[in-house]
Amino acid sequence: MLALCLLCLFVVAGVCLALTRCTSGPSGPAQADFGTAAAAWQKNELGYYFNASGEAIPAAVLKGIDVSKFQGEVDWEKAKAAGIDFAIIRCGYGGEWDGQEADWAQDDDQWRRNADECTRLGIPFGVYLYSYATTVEEARSEADHVARLLGLVAPPQEGLADYTASPYQLSYPVYYDLEDKSISGIFSDEMAAITQAFFDRLVELGYTGEQGIYASLNWVRARFSDPAFDPWRDNLWIARFSDSLGYTGTYDMWQCTYQAPGADYGVQSETVDVDFVMRPFTVTGITDGMGKAADPVFVNDTYQMELHLDAKDARATLTTNQSSEEEGGQKIFWQSSNEDVATVDKHGVVRAQADSGECTITATLADGTESVSCLVRIGDITVPVFATAQLNGMRDNMAYVAGLKASAPDAILLDAGGGLQGTRSSSLTGGMDMFSTFSAVGYDLQAIGAEDLAFGIERLRSDANMASGPSLAANLRDAEGSAIFYRSTSWNRNRITNGMNYVLERAGYKIGFFSLADTATVTGQVGLVNEETPIANDLAQTASEQVAALQAEGVDVILCIATPGVDVRELDNTLADLGVTAVINGNGEELQGTALPVLVAGQGTGEVARLNLVFTQGGSCRVDLESKVTTGDLETALNDQWSQYLTTGEDGSLTVTDTADPEKDVAADGADPTAPTERAEDAVRQAASAYLNASLALQELDADDLSILNTPLFTYAQNPDASKTISYANYLATLYEEIAENDRDHWPEGWADAEVTGVAGGVTELEYGDITRQQLLESMPIAQRLVLVSTTAEAAQTLIDSGNVTRTYQASLTAYEPEGDTVLLVGDTQTLEALGEDNYTILRDYGDLFWDVRMNINDNTNNFTEDFVLPEAPTYGVGRNQ
Repeated sequence: MLALCLLCLFVVAGVCLALTRCTSGPSGPAQADFGTAAAAWQKNELGYYFNASGEAIPAAVLKGIDVSKFQGEVDWEKAKAAGIDFAIIRCGYGGEWDGQEADWAQDDDQWRRNADECTRLGIPFGVYLYSYATTVEEARSEADHVARLLGLVAPPQEGLADYTASPYQLSYPVYYDLEDKSISGIFSDEMAAITQAFFDRLVELGYTGEQGIYASLNWVRARFSDPAFDPWRDNLWIARFSDSLGYTGTYDMWQCTYQAPGADYGVQSETVDVDFVMRPFTVTGITDGMGKAADPVFVNDTYQMELHLDAKDARATLTTNQSSEEEGGQKIFWQSSNEDVATVDKHGVVRAQADSGECTITATLADGTESVSCLVRIGDITVPVFATAQLNGMRDNMAYVAGLKASAPDAILLDAGGGLQGTRSSSLTGGMDMFSTFSAVGYDLQAIGAEDLAFGIERLRSDANMASGPSLAANLRDAEGSAIFYRSTSWNRNRITNGMNYVLERAGYKIGFFSLADTATVTGQVGLVNEETPIANDLAQTASEQVAALQAEGVDVILCIATPGVDVRELDNTLADLGVTAVINGNGEELQGTALPVLVAGQGTGEVARLNLVFTQGGSCRVDLESKVTTGDLETALNDQWSQYLTTGEDGSLTVTDTADPEKDVAADGADPTAPTERAEDAVRQAASAYLNASLALQELDADDLSILNTPLFTYAQNPDASKTISYANYLATLYEEIAENDRDHWPEGWADAEVTGVAGGVTELEYGDITRQQLLESMPIAQRLVLVSTTAEAAQTLIDSGNVTRTYQASLTAYEPEGDTVLLVGDTQTLEALGEDNYTILRDYGDLFWDVRMNINDNTNNFTEDFVLPEAPTYGVGRNQ
């Protein structure tokens, strides 16, 4: 009996020992130990590089510099001693010399010396060529250029350096540098084809090494989404001058700064670029996915990684690029931020615990140095679309709109037209202020309607570059038949659009947009001063073309933006038959009984309209029209929610509260596995930040307007050849008539032979001397439009006899005697309101009054370089004394 008890005791002890061994070891990742922070972009004693804020960059494994002739003669021995592991050298720029123009060769002046020195010292290097190519032929010439510089081919012309005696051996790729302004007007598929032509030609000439592309982060995100760029993603060299790259897509190298002290690296320039080869810990995808209605989906939009599960019990295994422990890799610790939504086991298997909800799955290496997060979404996915319209040049309360967009994850913000003209600031800047406002607030796109042509097509195209998102006008064409915004760029050349349709991606879904401007208004009323009259194509035909184009791009839904003036009810069935998902209506009219969901965009700055695109895991999309968000709602959000993340300084300025723990050991781009970010809380913080940033940007716009208001625009001088001149008001009335007369061919039928009378009201005579923009603005009704109207003879007689308007000099010499019962007047909208609401009809619209006058004075003074003088008043005793 004693022996049996002892045996049992040994068995129990053994089992306990085995269990202890099985359960021993860390239950979570270690606290990351990065050692002592090194100086910016330097390595510390533990081998970690640090950014300018003292954060470790554990993904950085090798450090290099990139140089060109602008760094002068580099002391490569000093550079090597400074700890660089590699170099990227500019070999040249543009195509090969054709021998036709002297001194045209585009070799980098320091190429040979830099390459020879790196070869001598054993410094691994690659090369880049700065590209200007806009055609396949030019790209092939650039490849010829690189091939000669590498020593692969002999010079095609005498006078070019020959490197064939000792071809260079590259350890890093040949990078095609895509950033020049000359290529900014190239569409993504065209740029990919040009890039392919460059490398194909390089291979033809004997190059067998790696191929890469250099570009800014914004260009990579905005222009390189085309699958045609896939061959070069593994060798992407991305420039972003910041503490972290903030990019979750595939890449190889990060250019982190252009401000490293040149003297530290042996270069003659004051600063030099620093680059890191990056090997970040990342989630690479999913395996073993299983769902009820739909398979799990992994999305990486280069901003955030997401896993979509359809319902409870759906599961998928997240994979990473970390080798297994058996292969020498680290153990990975997995954690869910909310296990009521989804759990994750030690193998990365994520299982949905609810039919809807969101949580964050975090994977952390055992040493705690790197973490990566993946957002898990279960059930339907909602993409909010916010819409404004008819802002009429106003930007009051727009900072609230920025906060609103940021408060809703995946939100899209757009303007449905009628926003560019109607205020002092919009007149002052020719509409540019509103494009700058769209950018400051974070609009994703803006539609252009008939009213928005107030400053002309040329100005419109130029100003559109100030916006952060594309401008769309699917059916608007210039006089030559080209889409108004075709090849238009925006946001510092980072985005390019065909001007007719655009695709935005949210949560892995492609959402297509196109816009329509009212054909009748454009063709019947809009008259551009000093430009050919625009063309507006048929709405139904345009819609058919744009829907087909978007469907060819594989979009999941299509939204049509109908700008003010478009009759949505008339188009409703046509759009539904074409496959449009919903309409955003720029008019203020609520419509009932339509075939499609119609969202009436918020009118002015007092409200924002919202619809939700609800994507089900089964593949369908539902449109929910939500209540409008008012300014009062947004003020409440600021006071009750956003304000908790805003701090008021002693000077009254606002800043976003820093919630980071300064005592915590952190890494750039690192996720904190002990406190995963919750989307709801993060959204509120993002809203506060967006509100503050937009407020500051809009304040800067106001300050810019004030700074130019009182700067002289031109000099108003006496006419040296006349004792008397016509008045300034006479000049305006004459200008109005000239503009209308030049447009006579486009007047409505029945008016071709009618006489028009210019009436200038609300005019303040200018004083001789320098005239500022403010003085010119205030010399006429502000923010009005110049229009041609038909009215009753009686109403016209009453207006002219009132003494509140001035006609042309010649007309003013005699009494006004209208011919017939109906007459034509041309003047500003404010003055013509005196005719009576029901007493006149606008026949033609010549755009912003101030802009028309400003541009006429510009033309008459050789771009404001000459004095502005009024013509002589030829009739004795009448006119303005000099």
